[in-house]
Amino acid sequence: MTLPQLGLALDRRPPESLVPLLVALYRWCVPSTIEPGAPEPAAVLATPASAGRVPAGRPLGLWVGSAAEAGSAAAGRAAAILSDDPAAVDAAGDRGVLAPAGNHAAGRSWVSPFVRSRLRWARGLPEVAVLEQAGDGWRWPGLADPLADDLVPTAMACASAVAVAEPGRLLEAMAWGAPCVTDPAAAASVGAEAGTHLLIGADAGGRRGQAADLAADRALASRLSWAARRLVERRHDAGRAAMRLVELLGLRPTLPDGAFASARLQLSLLGTPGDATIASRFAEATAWPSMR
Repeated sequence: MTLPQLGLALDRRPPESLVPLLVALYRWCVPSTIEPGAPEPAAVLATPASAGRVPAGRPLGLWVGSAAEAGSAAAGRAAAILSDDPAAVDAAGDRGVLAPAGNHAAGRSWVSPFVRSRLRWARGLPEVAVLEQAGDGWRWPGLADPLADDLVPTAMACASAVAVAEPGRLLEAMAWGAPCVTDPAAAASVGAEAGTHLLIGADAGGRRGQAADLAADRALASRLSWAARRLVERRHDAGRAAMRLVELLGLRPTLPDGAFASARLQLSLLGTPGDATIASRFAEATAWPSMR
């Protein structure tokens, strides 16, 4: 499979927030600096000041630092507008792509509250189980000692609700689709809104009580679960941002027979794991290489 080249025409050192996105792009294309005499890239990522260097007819991805730059003349011809400023991305509309500082959805599948309840029933776990980040570690109902660290992801994936105050662990729980209760500072740091993505408890006792109430409200838990997962995908997952950029710029890996691997991209955008049955069946049916 041949990966297309994404030319980089950045007139200044890219911010740290762009690095995870560039790394994630290597699955779909080869980001490289445009050099004199080199073959023309399939698309170009540039800043407003360097957009004039983009070869005619090549799709343009524009890196902007503010909403004002998102409305510049160069932005008018851009197929995609990237930024680490949410306001700039909002100003770009459907062409906007937020550059996340991490890859928090990677390896974490959304598990709905209904599936969680079935998992707990099948494994003989409590019917209602609130996972709490306490001062001495993660607490699970019925256990005298905190959970071992390697069990925390599993607990996040099957808990009725999670009470968590650390922003990084909050994003992890949200990526699993856990209905979450956190404090105002942690919610603000990840861009989550109370009542839309999670609930707020000012102190440990308040979070614990809110989490117990949330566990009993299946409708609210389901709504928050899905909204939280979508927030992680939109704002905190470089892998998904890379796929969105590839889609907007029309970058497609080319297979040996010249076909475009657009179906692979579409399956990935739907969140299909590389080892899912549908992925392997599709590869076999089309005689394409492994989609992992």
